[in-house]
Amino acid sequence: MIFERLDALRASGFVPQVCIVGSGPAGMSLALSLGRRKVPCLLLEAGGETADGDVQDAYAGSVVGDPYVDLRRARLRCLGGTSGLWEGWCRPLDAVDFEARAGMPDSGWPIRKADLDPYTHAAEVMLDLPPLAPDRALNAELNEVFFNFGHSIRFGAHYHDEIAASPYIALLLNAPVVDFVPRNGRIDAVDVAGPSGPPQRLRAAIFCLCTGGIENSRLLLWANERHRGGVVPDARTLGRYWMEHPHFGVGDAVVIGSAGESPTGMRFFAPSALALRERGGGNFGVRMYVGINRLKRLLKSGLCVAPQFFDDLVRRHHDDYACGMHIFAAWEQSPQASNRIELDTERDALGMPRVKLTWRKQPIDRQTVTQAMMSVGRYLAETDIGRVRMAAWLAQGRDYPDAGEPVGFHHMGGTRMASGPDKGIVDGHCRVFGVDNLYIGGSSVFPTGGHANPTFTIVQLALRLADHLAVQLGRSA
Repeated sequence: MIFERLDALRASGFVPQVCIVGSGPAGMSLALSLGRRKVPCLLLEAGGETADGDVQDAYAGSVVGDPYVDLRRARLRCLGGTSGLWEGWCRPLDAVDFEARAGMPDSGWPIRKADLDPYTHAAEVMLDLPPLAPDRALNAELNEVFFNFGHSIRFGAHYHDEIAASPYIALLLNAPVVDFVPRNGRIDAVDVAGPSGPPQRLRAAIFCLCTGGIENSRLLLWANERHRGGVVPDARTLGRYWMEHPHFGVGDAVVIGSAGESPTGMRFFAPSALALRERGGGNFGVRMYVGINRLKRLLKSGLCVAPQFFDDLVRRHHDDYACGMHIFAAWEQSPQASNRIELDTERDALGMPRVKLTWRKQPIDRQTVTQAMMSVGRYLAETDIGRVRMAAWLAQGRDYPDAGEPVGFHHMGGTRMASGPDKGIVDGHCRVFGVDNLYIGGSSVFPTGGHANPTFTIVQLALRLADHLAVQLGRSA
């Protein structure tokens, strides 16, 4: 069922057991999974079925620190959420991403990859993806890895008809939540702003906040301030440990023959679990893809630094048997309490404080991408199938480039999962510490980010949460 007005929802007589705030990949996966179990769910979406500039303005905010994109561009306030910007890249987090790692302070999840593995197939179905090819070990420190990409579903359009036909899911559009109302260690209700008049109060037995890696923190910070800590009783880490995936071109390579071949035109490399455990630091994903008209220039410059390899290459191989390749990296940012979401002094049209994001890359983040290039370079050289040239900005310790998109729009942290409230906001089942019936979905619960795009893990976590809530409500999981 889909409603565009609150009075129409009330007139329907629908009584939800679970209220889900946000209809992006986390919220919609959760609603669909519960609805298929006949658990009545109310799904609240702040926007309409398509993006609207005036509604999108609520996502404006300020950034302190490193260059970042306009926060209105980095997410969507409409049905399906930021899946409307997603390019379809999918890969689960690695098992080592869940571990506490040397050289990565405040790393480690209270759950393991094995806790999410049972939801791999269901997530593939939800995202309309084939099974992912297994990683391939190249040497002790480097793997060739794979992504599903090029097929991105827009959750709003893809699941619109199922929601409309479901008697167990009531979707209310244009329903921005502006407050969570606590009572006796629980959330009693949410307040929804309407086109006119005071906010309207909606109740349920369980509430799930799934509005994204910025808005989850913003809403909780604002509600907690209004209710003097009654929404998040221990808010020491609320909004903190915010993370992104830095994205930059990091060099070039010349490779021979099949080393440059791939059905997708790209090859992907990542560190082995052994390498991460031994050296510590962050995970990385290196993408190597064929560059146009780059080979001759790279051969000329390569003769100066590795003459034997490149001279042999020039004598023995034609241009169609060797290729010049771009190297691009997306990597894990270390969790830092200083990187955070805060409330600004300026307010939006609904009277809510806008976001102030403080975000800075740290020396360990630069070390991670330097290690990535060293690992790939060693592999190509030791196997004598290619050579790498590191980008000047990275090799010479210059500032990060200011061209292109410096990030992946991957908003993680702020309401991180932990073993206790001193290190995070939610427990291993995504429940807010100290609150019986408030849960959080999405990548804001990630304690660390790995190198993979977060969407697949977001869906796995949502499906796992649906199982947990079904048991809580006495329904079969």
